Amino acid sequence: MHVAIASTPFLVATAESATQPISVETALLVVLGIALVFAFKAIARLHRRVEGLHSVRKPKPSVRPVAVDTSIPPEVLAVISAAVFETLGTDTHIVAISPETQNNTWSMEGRRQIFGSRKVR
Repeated sequence: MHVAIASTPFLVATAESATQPISVETALLVVLGIALVFAFKAIARLHRRVEGLHSVRKPKPSVRPVAVDTSIPPEVLAVISAAVFETLGTDTHIVAISPETQNNTWSMEGRRQIFGSRKVR
């Protein structure tokens, strides 16, 4: 008989708490969560559409033969190609690689004067 009395108030207590309405803060959190789900879905849909437009508008590069300068070692060409690929991605093409010539002495002198006029911090 003792167990029956102890279980009756427990059942009544749970029935009373279930009939209470949710608080305003809880309702706002539920509404905010649902709004965030819809916002993320809309952003994902917009992202897919923009990516689709970029892939359609991007012209396919034409492959044309490039004259290869044999004075540059193949190891250096490989390092330059790897650096361009890692930095700029797969959508880039190297148009020309040529060694620096000594015909730019005036531009080098100008750079030297500009750098010499700057204060070292």
